[in-house]
Parts: sequence; C-alpha cells; structure tokens
Amino acid sequence: MEVLAVQDVSEPEPGPGEVRIAVSAASLNFGDIARCRGTVASVTGEPPFTIGMDVCGVVERAGEGAAEWLGRRVVAMTKQSLGGIAERAIAPSATVFDAPPELDDVDAAAFTLPFHVSYLALHRRAHLAAGERLLVVGGASAVGTAAIQLGIAAGADVLAVAGGPEKVKVCEALGATGIDHTSADLFDAVIVHTDGHGADVAFDVVGGERTEQVWTCLAREGRYLPVGFNDDPQAGLTGRPLRKVSTGNISVLGVILAYGELPTDFRRFGLNLFPVEVGEQVHRALLELVAARAIRPVVGRRVTMAEVGAALHDHEHRRTTGRTVVVVEHG
Repeated sequence: MEVLAVQDVSEPEPGPGEVRIAVSAASLNFGDIARCRGTVASVTGEPPFTIGMDVCGVVERAGEGAAEWLGRRVVAMTKQSLGGIAERAIAPSATVFDAPPELDDVDAAAFTLPFHVSYLALHRRAHLAAGERLLVVGGASAVGTAAIQLGIAAGADVLAVAGGPEKVKVCEALGATGIDHTSADLFDAVIVHTDGHGADVAFDVVGGERTEQVWTCLAREGRYLPVGFNDDPQAGLTGRPLRKVSTGNISVLGVILAYGELPTDFRRFGLNLFPVEVGEQVHRALLELVAARAIRPVVGRRVTMAEVGAALHDHEHRRTTGRTVVVVEHG
C-alpha cells in the first residue's frame, strides 16, 4: 500500500523558541522508513504527517525568543524529527546552527545529524584518543562515513564494516581499513588487524543480532557505542543480555542526538538530554574541521520530492551509500 505522497499542506507557523525555514535541501533517514511503516521509531507521529529530520535553508520567520536567526542560512533538526521534506519546516532554536559556508545546500543538509551524533559519541562519550583502534559498523552509511572521518581526524586507526565490495571501497576511500561482513568473519578480521588487541572503541549504527559479535571484537576495557539500530525491528527496545558486558570487561556508552532542557519528570522515561551549550560546542568544533577540509559529508544520491518513496525503498534494502538528499524546489 502506498503511504507516501507529495501534497499541498498549510504553511506551518513557528511558536516561541522556534523558527520557520525556507528549505532548500533535506536528508532522508532510516527513521523516516519506520514512521512510514508505522513501526518502532525514536519519535513517532500520528498520520498524516510530513517526514524529514534534518534540513538546510534560510530562516524566514521566528517565534518569540528566536529572532536572532532571521535571514541566516542554517542547518537544523526539525521539530519532533518531522516536517523537513517540505518547502517550509519548523525547527526549535536549540537545534538550529549556522550552515558551514564551505558546503553547498545539499552537502550542508547531509552534514548536521551524521556529524553531530558521531562527534558526541566519539569525543563526548568515548573520549577517543590518537592511536586507538576504532571499529565503525555500518561504515558506508551517512553516519558511518562521518564517524570514519572523525576517527581519522582524531588520529585513530579506523576499521570499517560494510556489506559488499562497493561499500567497502567507500570506507577505504575515506582512509579506513575495510571489512566486508558478507565474505569475512568480523571477529577474525578485527583480531588479525589489531594483532590480537581488539578494538578500543566500537561505533555501531546497525545494532540487531550482530551486536554481541561486535562486543567480542572489543579490547579489554573497550567502549561500545550503540548509535543506531537499523537492523533491529524494535529499534533497540528489546534489550541485550548484560552478562556479556560483564564477562568481556567492556563498557556500553549510550548517546542520543538531542539538545535542550526537559522537565525532570522526563527522566522517569529515560530521557536526559545534552544542554544547548553542548550542541553549540560540538558545532563549533565541526565547523573548524570542515574549514580545515578534514571532514565532508558523503552524499550518495540527490533526489526530488517525487522520488522520495523509491529512494526510501532503496535505503531500506541497503542499496545506498552515504546520505540521500532531497533537493527542494519552491513553486
């Protein structure tokens, strides 16, 4: 059944602390697939809704407290992770940042979510150090390619896991040692490459049944980062046996890309966000890396709004690399 279509809807209006962006480009995400399917997603919506989590464009209207953004070219993560694949989108000011001037709108739309979450995971949570071994699972994805580049920039020895020779080539072109999980044993490949040491940090955007195998690839006192759950139909909510964390002498370090202040009661539901200042710090660090040409988003495909359904189908069946970006034409 077709559940995705291009339609005319009313222009959204920003509330207090929000901005409205005239969108020029927006990225597709695995979360968009879950929302379209009505399956488990980090943030769900009641149909009908507009998909789209991260955008690039110019702020054309601002609610109370957000006027400083008017007229600025920005990248942003949309309100409740919805509404981005549109001519106009709403974003909380806490998730709005100046677009990197070195990137065009398509690259900028592909930049924010992959690099922010990768930086938070590798530097804020795992404290990745130069000379350490970093294992990136899902290396040819948008987030995976961001993690590879940040690992290389930090001076780590990066191994990247991907499915098939073409995806491995994408990882190796970024400076990683590629591991094709369709033809090689992951444990053996990591142990051989690290001379028996194992990975100091594992950055995993895939999750699912391979999670515990990734744990076995970690060094003693290694750190595991559950960044994504693209291979888990329950979006990671089914849990994993913690006994194996104990027997491996490893740490699991959670990370979520969300900035802002929530009432204390939200912590009863497991939500404890980074403050806005952390997002600003991360973005400043990333802008410096972009300016130094140490990092750049990997855009695998540019599509129109009419092509979004087919593009998400390819995304779901692992026929994509890097970010798929929707170029938004204004009528």
